[in-house]
Amino acid sequence: MEMAQPVNIISGTSPLFWCHVIGDSIQCSGAQGQNVLRIAMDDVICILPHLSQDKSQYTMIYLRHNTWEAISQLEENTPARLVASILLTSPPSILLSRYLCAELPPHLRSTGSQKLDIHVIISSLSGTGKARRFFSKILQPLLSDIGLTEYEVHQTQSARSILDLCRTKLIVRANLRISQTIILLSGDGGLTDIVGSFHDATNNALVPPSIALIPLGTGNAMASSLNLLSNPAASLTTLVLGRPHPVPTFVTDFSPGVQYLEEGHVRVSVHNPSMNESTGHLRYGAVVASWGVHASLVADSDTPEYRKFGAERFQMAAKELLFPSNGTATHSYHGKLTLLQRNTDPDETKRKTVECEKHMYMLAALVPRLERDFVISPESVPLDGCLRMVHFGPIPPEQAMQLMASAYQGGGHVHEREVFYSEMDGFRIDLLEADERWRRICIDGRIFVIEEGGWVEVRKESRRLVGLLVRSMDDME
Repeated sequence: MEMAQPVNIISGTSPLFWCHVIGDSIQCSGAQGQNVLRIAMDDVICILPHLSQDKSQYTMIYLRHNTWEAISQLEENTPARLVASILLTSPPSILLSRYLCAELPPHLRSTGSQKLDIHVIISSLSGTGKARRFFSKILQPLLSDIGLTEYEVHQTQSARSILDLCRTKLIVRANLRISQTIILLSGDGGLTDIVGSFHDATNNALVPPSIALIPLGTGNAMASSLNLLSNPAASLTTLVLGRPHPVPTFVTDFSPGVQYLEEGHVRVSVHNPSMNESTGHLRYGAVVASWGVHASLVADSDTPEYRKFGAERFQMAAKELLFPSNGTATHSYHGKLTLLQRNTDPDETKRKTVECEKHMYMLAALVPRLERDFVISPESVPLDGCLRMVHFGPIPPEQAMQLMASAYQGGGHVHEREVFYSEMDGFRIDLLEADERWRRICIDGRIFVIEEGGWVEVRKESRRLVGLLVRSMDDME
């Protein structure tokens, strides 16, 4: 597929192309029909009015073909640009209705006296390490093409970099009533760090930041659920054409001895000395909380050896847990599970303890998908705030694998008789495990180790203190 050369949007001397839509692609041709180009619809990022007196002229910005393959192969210093643009005359209405950006939205421009800070966060540790190349080859050229040159770039150096940035800059600016847009090149973990930091802040009158999520993690549960992985340009189109929507969260409380496994192995106390004793162990999430096989496979696969396999690492770790290579039996997780549901009185909570104290899989999600094709909670709607639990007790490992395979086929596992699936307001687990390997809890991909005899409790949070850019809510259902 031949691609047009990039053009300068400011220039008025670029060649004009006529275009029409054929199936899933756009055919463009110059005068007398020469220079025929075909561009996939899914590669289009946006269409901007051209800076000329002719109101029929537009600049279409798009990704070059096979962008994702290229971004994996290019070195950081390779002088290649993976964003291109072409000057169109009188494009068909179907293109304009889908991609036209008549003017930059409020989250990308200052309006009147309202100052706007724009931050780009490059999470170096996310996924398979493509974030820096994505910024230099795709995002930076795109921002330049839409006329955006004033922004701060922050590159993470450790697992705490985003937390430190929130504490030292983002929350400070939000306290000053300054609007902020955060373009986040990360997975779910980076989003959780921002969500948690703003919920930890003592001032609830903070100006909520607008987050544009560019999915470069491993599972990318939030991005998958928002259809940001539906095509190569989806997250970039959402950056330009999206609008902020409040992000619902849950709050997790732990027993006092809990520790966080930073970067997979470094133990860090969860207690926050800046908070009082009753709230010092709280952590916030926006995606998933789990115990059992899911938490164990996320923890076990968080190594350099596993990470190079991308999302496939989860299936590899799951197989080892269900069919241990040392020949031992599949582990049954021991703990007292209590389900929490609000009564008609919003200040009262009904508690129901599950009779069986042996479990295999226990997960509560605010999103439908954990990966693009892994539908863990088919009834969930992104950002609607409903928390749903998926649970099953000890079953043969072959049967557990079949249930997980059904999740990759549209979420059919929730209809099996072994699976409990229901909406709830929260849950509590009192852990009855001696070996700490089976006392690991997953909160949005972060792993926490509960002390022997300890507990964890998860509840829906009423506050929504950050916004996430989305296109249409209808597109996510």
